[in-house]
Amino acid sequence: MTWTQTLCELGLPPPFKFEVVDTRVFRRSQFTPPRLGLVEIKRNLSILWQIRRALTSGRFSVMHLNCGLTPSGVPRNLASAVIARRAQVPYVAHLHGTFDVPTGNHPSAIFYRRSWRAIFEGAAHILALGQPSYRSILELGDFAHKTTPLIPNFVNSRSIPEHVPPTDRRKSLRVIFTGGLIEKKGVHTIVEIANRVPNTQFQLIGDSSDESSQARLLRHIRELGLQDRVQVSGPVKNCEVVKRLAENDVFIFPSKLKYEGFPTSMAEAMAVGLPVMASPVGAIPEMINVPEGGFLADPDDVDAYVKMLKRLRDEPSLRQSMGQHNKRKALKEYDYDVVIQHLCDIWSAASQHVLR
Repeated sequence: MTWTQTLCELGLPPPFKFEVVDTRVFRRSQFTPPRLGLVEIKRNLSILWQIRRALTSGRFSVMHLNCGLTPSGVPRNLASAVIARRAQVPYVAHLHGTFDVPTGNHPSAIFYRRSWRAIFEGAAHILALGQPSYRSILELGDFAHKTTPLIPNFVNSRSIPEHVPPTDRRKSLRVIFTGGLIEKKGVHTIVEIANRVPNTQFQLIGDSSDESSQARLLRHIRELGLQDRVQVSGPVKNCEVVKRLAENDVFIFPSKLKYEGFPTSMAEAMAVGLPVMASPVGAIPEMINVPEGGFLADPDDVDAYVKMLKRLRDEPSLRQSMGQHNKRKALKEYDYDVVIQHLCDIWSAASQHVLR
């Protein structure tokens, strides 16, 4: 479930009210970037018109600008910020994903840097998703005084089921991954790990960028003869995802994505009470306390993951203590009510921002 969908479902505490301008891109896969064709241009113009009409109505005290970090999303972010300033409505810039400043003198890199600097300069507040993004924001200017280095993606604790440990200790260790079924998410690394750790069952759940990508994954599993131990499922509803998380023992996430951000799937696994094995990309090092909640290793270091997983397989008490640590942290820091109250405080302060 997306950030905005959860917000719409659970709502805000009084006296806060909100309206949403839908900026979702409807495409075959979430990993297929939108093309800047006529249809995309018309869609963006429609979005900007809706924003302008809303902000000039005088009904809003602040705008929460969910910023897409793709090159095609930057012009819309900048135009939205300009509309807000002209309407004299303060805005909060929320960077979803890991923000990275391009270097060099290519015109696109120069435009990207100048656009983001203008967005940050006009913002009443900036929300980042971890230290990598925070450092990049500071590369563009002295914005530390109005930046929150980490605003977590929230989890809905009301929908998180209880973890169901196996009743039979002789049963295989159950390991789960949820996310994109693409190479950059480390799914082929997971297959290699499965091949080297007997008495384990793996479940991979998520969307694929295209049919060829999923075909390569399934072929890799067949070549190693792991069809009975590695199950691949397509995308499922969020309620089903958390249910399956609760039926497993370990969450694995060896992502290679430089722009990983704050993976909600990992936050949900923590809230369920699973130990985590993951790569140190994006905000993940800030999510997982090592060694209390899990292990971190380079996504290509299969040996390290094999060693970690064998230890978790052989030490049930370690799995339990790590899972309980993660659950306490997730409910304390990532629960919807906690994060929303933090956001409400930021919006309240931002609404008093004087535009210059």
